Amino acid sequence: MLATAAQFAHAQSSVRLSGLVDLGIAYVSDAGGAQGHASAWQAKNGDINISRWTLSGEETLSSDTKAIFTLTNGFNALTGAAAQQGRLFGFQAFMGLASQRAGTVTLGRQFDAVVQYVEPFALGGTADGGTAFAHPYDNDNLDNYTRTNNSIKYASPDIHGVTFGGTYGFSNKAGAFADNREYSMGAAYHYGALRVGAGYFQFNHASNAADANLDGAAPAGAPFNADRQRTYAAGGSYQFEKVQVGLVLSETRLDNVTSINNVADAAIALPHDDVRFTNAEINARYYFSPRWHIAASYVFTYGRFDTPTGVHYPKWHQINVLNVYSLSPRTDLYGEVLYQRANQLEGTGIQGAQISNFSRASGANQFVAAVGLRHRF
Repeated sequence: MLATAAQFAHAQSSVRLSGLVDLGIAYVSDAGGAQGHASAWQAKNGDINISRWTLSGEETLSSDTKAIFTLTNGFNALTGAAAQQGRLFGFQAFMGLASQRAGTVTLGRQFDAVVQYVEPFALGGTADGGTAFAHPYDNDNLDNYTRTNNSIKYASPDIHGVTFGGTYGFSNKAGAFADNREYSMGAAYHYGALRVGAGYFQFNHASNAADANLDGAAPAGAPFNADRQRTYAAGGSYQFEKVQVGLVLSETRLDNVTSINNVADAAIALPHDDVRFTNAEINARYYFSPRWHIAASYVFTYGRFDTPTGVHYPKWHQINVLNVYSLSPRTDLYGEVLYQRANQLEGTGIQGAQISNFSRASGANQFVAAVGLRHRF
């Protein structure tokens, strides 16, 4: 009887180890920054997807409900260092309850609703573009640079093609309920080959400054030091026989910004600006065969920097192309080319173009060509 009970208990729960390693070599036309124009050949980690490993599991509690958990460690496979500011499970860490009828509630360090309901329509943050395809400074978080600490998250079940949910990240600060808190909400709908989604998130007083509330929802590693960050986003895609086309529109508004931190080198200091980034992305994925596909996108970003010396309107244009060939169901060989042009930067505090995951250029143009290998386990 004891042996039978043990076998039954084992069948009702599981723990899995999975992950991904992404490494490559890139040529950058200009990575000189303040040192002047200088090209570079670089060994790169995670130009599409950040290398990571995951422990996840579940326990069946009833015919409808499970206890679930996920612990994901991001790392640099070139150096062995932990990613996400050195956190052990900085990529994600959460646990909760999942019901087929009522939805899923989880608590921990998680992605917001914009990432969940809009990111799949962009190429940045996905398996078909990832890190380098992000919009400038990942200002709308569609490359999921920012996670929310201290968060509770709800995700609904699929109700006739509709899903919805949201997050709330606690500030954890006594007497300052809104000091470094987060909330988000979003929804998606699918019908046949058509999929659409929309979302909104807001951070209050997210900062990594020395005097910030570092126990809040957006801790050290906050993409902007700002009094308030608000992002609105919507997107959609349509699947033809061999082609999937997508469109994403987003806008991020930043109040009283003192720095842009989501860069591959030194943060960009700003003099208490009010900043707006408006992004438009059109993309396509073409599947030549089950093993070979190409993904491409064009992104236009229109900025508005309200500075002490006047209002400035920088603009970014970025073209991205990724060619992926699957050697097996788990191993891909890829090549990518990216080009960014940044115009009208004068007076903004930004010195040059900068493709995500690469150092800042000394001038308005930056070109990247890379090849890599990606393995899932």
